[in-house]
Amino acid sequence: MEEITTDWNARYTIIVAIVGFFQAVSVAVIAGLFARDAKKRKVSHEHTEKRAKIRASESLASMRLMSANNHLAIVMARAIRDGKANGEMEDALVGAEKARREYYDFMNKIATETMAND
Repeated sequence: MEEITTDWNARYTIIVAIVGFFQAVSVAVIAGLFARDAKKRKVSHEHTEKRAKIRASESLASMRLMSANNHLAIVMARAIRDGKANGEMEDALVGAEKARREYYDFMNKIATETMAND
């Protein structure tokens, strides 16, 4: 009887060791998967933040361009209505050209960065 109990205790110890080993391996695998997922989410979040900043900059440059064009259109309408161009027309042209140049430079910068990152 004692021999059966000793044999059973040895088997039980081996089974407990095997189960413990698989538990440790399972925990390590799951932790690794979580770490990999967290890293992917961080990279994705950083990419999303970068894209949001680019979109905000593009929106600002676009609004400046539209505002300058709107101002130029109003000044031109006044000049046509009054039958004369004045200093306001020249200022509006300079503003519109400056806004166009800034927008063009912004788009070139983004295109260059995009090509450099690909």
